[in-house]
Amino acid sequence: MFIVSSSICVNVFGVFTFTVISVFFYIRYKLSYWKRKGIRSPSTHWLFGNFEDAILGRLSVGNLLGKLHKEAGDEPFIGIYIMHKPFFLIRDPELIKQVFVKDFQFFQNRYFASEKSKDLIGSTGIFSINNPEWKYLRMKLSPAFSSGKQKKLFSLMIESSENMRKFLRGHFNESGEVQNFDTKMVSVRYVIDVISSLAYGVRTNSFGNDEEFFNRSREPFKPSFIGTIFRFANFFFPLLSNFISFFKSGILGNSTNYFRTLFWDVMNQRENSGIKRGDSIDTLLEIKHERDQLDFDIPDDTLLAQPVIFSIAGIESSSITIALTLMELAKNLDLQHKVRKNVQEELEKHGFSYEGIQGMKILYQAISETLRLYPPAPIIDRVALQDYKIPGTNIILEKGTAVYVALNGLHEDTRFYKDPLKYDPDRFSAERNGDIVPCTYIPFGVGPRACIGERVGMLQTAVGLATILQDYEVALSPLYKYGLNPRKIFIQPTDGVKLDFKQVSS
Repeated sequence: MFIVSSSICVNVFGVFTFTVISVFFYIRYKLSYWKRKGIRSPSTHWLFGNFEDAILGRLSVGNLLGKLHKEAGDEPFIGIYIMHKPFFLIRDPELIKQVFVKDFQFFQNRYFASEKSKDLIGSTGIFSINNPEWKYLRMKLSPAFSSGKQKKLFSLMIESSENMRKFLRGHFNESGEVQNFDTKMVSVRYVIDVISSLAYGVRTNSFGNDEEFFNRSREPFKPSFIGTIFRFANFFFPLLSNFISFFKSGILGNSTNYFRTLFWDVMNQRENSGIKRGDSIDTLLEIKHERDQLDFDIPDDTLLAQPVIFSIAGIESSSITIALTLMELAKNLDLQHKVRKNVQEELEKHGFSYEGIQGMKILYQAISETLRLYPPAPIIDRVALQDYKIPGTNIILEKGTAVYVALNGLHEDTRFYKDPLKYDPDRFSAERNGDIVPCTYIPFGVGPRACIGERVGMLQTAVGLATILQDYEVALSPLYKYGLNPRKIFIQPTDGVKLDFKQVSS
């Protein structure tokens, strides 16, 4: 019996040893992928690859990729690993232009959510949907974001900004001051009211009694453990996100039926009235009527996915840009006075008009500098649709390889920006704007898949900031600790952006 037991132990030990050795060589082989291709790769953790700090919550994904970008010296590109999966990180602006613009036919799709999940609303918005659906949707929706449509939307921005102005007045004491004021949440309310009209064709007042729409619109941003894992998987392991989606109720969560009902009520009312406004809802009606003639499927939830992604992307990007611009101006009162003077001078000349806002050049410079230091979506991604030879090399990127640009690294690269961590809006002045190397400043992306709402986003951000700065001086609050959430993929303050406000004399 002792002999049998010893034999079993030897066999178990042998199997265990074989398994450990096999795993060791498997991991070693997987983590030698870039070396075998002749591409430099930073040192890696045996389990986490280059993503240990992000997976353990020590650094945000954007900041980690930016760190890897900065540490790569003069390399035009590097290979990195997320766990054991290889990803390609581009650092050279000429190669960025080549891949994202000139050779777009090889990189038409995003890697993000490249596998459709059961949540069509979350996975088939224009941001993530694949070709040929993307090209069709982009062609149809682009006119709704033209300069002409911007001017029509401007009146709604003014209406919403006026509601914000009244809301702010109601929160100040007799001396015209308020401390530790949550600028981020005020900005969110303002942007939601603009986006509600653009995306859903409805007018709301989040500063008044429209609390339900406001609260429902915040549903995708509610923090949750499953939600965090799902977003990480969406970006870096799309196949895994399909599995996780069984434990998640979709991007809209408990508000899915609310937005389905709202969207189709508006669509049906618009169709029955016959009144056309030339906005995205009219375009989606056209798509609804045309989809039977297409060679691909556009389900009802894919139609709904378009206003959902406009809403999600617009709310977060514009509100955080407003809040962080105010935070940076609070750090430098001389610069803040310069921006306010620009705002007030244009208002005196043109009033709160489209022309007046467009004339606020220094304000726009400040917004651009905020987007440089705090790009709301710090990662630009594509996936190779077929094997691709990197220009000027013999290196082949294999079909299915994910390609990234890390904006936190690119926008702070000392090769392209002097004193890159300094907040300096003059970089974007008429005198210095020409110094910016093409494809080194791309907060809205680059190429055919650049953000469709860039102009609307910049305009609503400028209107929101001008509304606040014309009336108030902002200062850093000693009661608040400023910081960005290291567990978020997108830029997100740990606890809002809370500033001290003081009314300025007219």
